[in-house]
Amino acid sequence: MIIRLAGKFSSLDDLRNLVIYTTEDGSPVKLEDVAEVEDTKKETTSISRIDGVNSVGLLIFKQPDGNEVEISRKVKESVVLMEDIYAGEGLKFSVANDTSDFTLTSANHVMRDLLLAICLVALVMLVFLHSLRNSFIVLVAIPASLISVFTAMYLFGFSLNIISMVAIALVIGILVDDSIVVLENIYRHLEMGKDRRQAALDGRNEISYTALSITMVDVVVFLPIAVITSMISGMLRQFALVVVFATLMSLFVSFTS
Repeated sequence: MIIRLAGKFSSLDDLRNLVIYTTEDGSPVKLEDVAEVEDTKKETTSISRIDGVNSVGLLIFKQPDGNEVEISRKVKESVVLMEDIYAGEGLKFSVANDTSDFTLTSANHVMRDLLLAICLVALVMLVFLHSLRNSFIVLVAIPASLISVFTAMYLFGFSLNIISMVAIALVIGILVDDSIVVLENIYRHLEMGKDRRQAALDGRNEISYTALSITMVDVVVFLPIAVITSMISGMLRQFALVVVFATLMSLFVSFTS
């Protein structure tokens, strides 16, 4: 059996006279006895205005594992679509603050510093190697190693963000260490009168353990950071593994280039 009771209030007096409790002696306790009943508006605690015009503020936050730049792009696309759908009602969106702009600016600055680091490394190698050809050969190790790093980042699900960009910028100088050592030893064998192929094989084999030790020093320093469990373990893991990937690939490039 379904029973429906109409308990709607038509006035404030109905609310005030609402019995909320009955004492042991049968005396009713009304709502007005324990509370003030008023028909009013809640006190305004915040006001949203755009260019002095009252508006409805909408805050959109990303999930901890979300891509801020990608979310910002999709939100802006959705905003344009909604404006087109409700153009007759005069719906208009204005972006007051977009934190992805800061992320993009920071990433662009890191990219600029990355290119500057590559140019400075090339200049230093030219000064000390005294050969434009040898400097160019060593410089090839940088893009070759970085392309391989991007492949490893894709396989591990890492994104190209500020953390990974800073890690890449940090290892720019490390990427040419192995190549410089191997190339110098090969050049020494060339001066001994060996042909290029034999000099490359002997020079690489002779210095292989030295180059390997140089690389493993960096690996054993950064690899343990990747297994740290803390609040910032996600950022530290990505930073450390990018450095490890780049260092190992620089060793591979130095042995094969």
